[in-house]
Amino acid sequence: MDFEALTISIYVLAGGTVLFSLVRFFIKPKICAVCGIETEDEYRDKDDKCVPLCKNHLIERWKEGVVSSPYTMAAIEPDFVKYPHAYLYATVARLKEWNYKKEDQDAVSAILDSVEGKMCNICGSRATVAYFNKEDFISPFFAKISAQPTFLCKGCFVKRVEQFLSDSSLDFGEGLYAPTNDKGVFHVQEFHAYSKIW
Repeated sequence: MDFEALTISIYVLAGGTVLFSLVRFFIKPKICAVCGIETEDEYRDKDDKCVPLCKNHLIERWKEGVVSSPYTMAAIEPDFVKYPHAYLYATVARLKEWNYKKEDQDAVSAILDSVEGKMCNICGSRATVAYFNKEDFISPFFAKISAQPTFLCKGCFVKRVEQFLSDSSLDFGEGLYAPTNDKGVFHVQEFHAYSKIW
């Protein structure tokens, strides 16, 4: 290797080290609010406030938020291959805010209404969640769901979804969302990203 190539290599290495140091200095890592370890994961509470949590505390907080919610929910099975960074919750009002077609808003409302009086398909207790497999959903069109949901109680729902959350090696940098103060739907898709496509 000649002297000029060696000099360039040293400058590139030094520049990269300085750049990395500056990024680490100005972009502080997120710290888990419970145990204090570095994390990329976030929990979005019912008021849409972001709370940094490590994966274990994130999953526990999400489960607690879902199980304690008094609201009926619909849920699409997580597809973290297509959208690995969040599991969002949207009320019908939020879907309207994000310019979803009225037929999609109405479809979500009808799905939520269909839960009334049903029993959990797993444990037999009162159902509070209409759960769909990811293959049943043509994103982002809720009106195109033609499959019948599996009715679940919230406890059985979180057990089913927890396996996807635990198996995912990716960070939930955009958050696991808590159910907000109304009935709504869980899905991994970035809802508002589609508000301009129709």
